[in-house]
Amino acid sequence: MAKRNADAVKADILIAGQRPNPTVSVGVGQYAPAVGLGAGNLLEKQVDYLGRIDQPIERGNKRELRKDLARNSWVASQWAVADALRQSQLALALAWIDLWGAQERVRLQRELTALYRKALEVAQLRLKAGDVAANDVARIDLDVQRAEGDRILANSDLARARSVVAALLAIDSDSSRLQAIEPWPISAGAAWSQQPQSLEDRPDIQSARAQELAAQSRSNLARSQQIRDISIGFQVDRYAPPSGLGWLYGVYVAFPLFINHRFEGEIARAQADVESAIAERTRLEHQARANLARLDESRLLARLRRERIEREALPLAEKVAANADLAYRKGAGSVLELLDALRQLRALQLDVLTARLDEDRSDASARAEVLTVQATADPVFGESLRLGPQIP
Repeated sequence: MAKRNADAVKADILIAGQRPNPTVSVGVGQYAPAVGLGAGNLLEKQVDYLGRIDQPIERGNKRELRKDLARNSWVASQWAVADALRQSQLALALAWIDLWGAQERVRLQRELTALYRKALEVAQLRLKAGDVAANDVARIDLDVQRAEGDRILANSDLARARSVVAALLAIDSDSSRLQAIEPWPISAGAAWSQQPQSLEDRPDIQSARAQELAAQSRSNLARSQQIRDISIGFQVDRYAPPSGLGWLYGVYVAFPLFINHRFEGEIARAQADVESAIAERTRLEHQARANLARLDESRLLARLRRERIEREALPLAEKVAANADLAYRKGAGSVLELLDALRQLRALQLDVLTARLDEDRSDASARAEVLTVQATADPVFGESLRLGPQIP
C-alpha cells in the first residue's frame, strides 16, 4: 500500500509541471430570423462567425512551487515506503523470536515431562518393592499430569506463533510446518556499543523532514496566489455585410480583482500545516531517542540476567536435579526433594529462555530504531535504507 501511494504521488510531479491548456471557443451569432441565412456560400450567409482562443498565464513562479511540493511529497512517500518495510521487518523479527521461543518452550516442557515420567517409573518400581508409600507415587503422578498440561499449552502457543508468522509471510497453507531453524541473529556486544546514536537518517524521520519541506512548499504556493494570474485572448469575428464590416480582430487580457479576499485563509491554513509538520518531526526525533535509550538499557539488563543465570544458577540447578534423581533411584532421597529439584530446574530453564527472548526482542527493536546511513550494513534492517528515494 505504501508503494502504491508513492506511485500515485510520483504522478503528481508530472501533473505539477504541466502548464495550463489554452481554451478555444467557436460560435455563430447575430442571426436575424426576419432576414434568414441568406443566399450564397457559407461565408456569404447573413450570420456572424466567432472564434477565440484564451491562454492562462501563471505568475508568481507557481509552476515551480507546485513541482517543489510534488517532489517533497514524493520523497516523503518514498521514505514512508522504507519505514513501512522497517516496521514490517520488525514485526516479522518479533514474530520469528516468538516462534523460536515457543519451540524452545515445547522442547523444555517435553524434556521435563520425560524426567517426571522416568521418576514415576522408578517410584512405581520402588512401590512394588515396598520402599516408598503410595502417596509419594501419587505426588509424582500429579506432577506428570501437570507437566502434560503445560506441554499441551506450550504446543498451543507454538501453533499461535506459527499462524502469526504465516500471516506476515502471506502463507495460506501448511503453516503448521513452519519452524525457526535458529534463534534471532543477535548483534555482538562490541558492534552494539559502536552503533551511531544519531537518528536523523531514520526512514520515518526522513519522511517527516520531507513532509515538513512539502508543507513549506505548500505555504509558499499559497502565498503565490496573491500574485495575479492573467489570461490572454485572441478573437476573430466575422461581422456579416452589407451592414457589417467583414472580419474583425481583437486581443483581450483578463485578471482577477482581489476585492473579497486575498487568499488569507489558504495562507493561514498552509502555515498551520508547516507548524504541525515541524511539531511531528520534533516529536518523532524525541521519541526515537527515548526509545533507543530504553531499548539499549533493556537489552543490556536482559543479557546480564541471562548470562548470570546460565553461568551460576542453571548449572547448580542441573547438578542438584541430577543428584536428587540419583539419590531417589538408590533410595537415599525423598520424593519431595526430587520434585523440588525438578521444579527449580524447570523454573531456571524458563528464566534463561525468557531472558534470551527479552534480549532478542530488545536487540531487534533497537536495531530497527538505530537506522542511520551508517547502519545500511545491517543484514535485516539495512534494506530499509537502501530504499532511499532518487529524485526523478
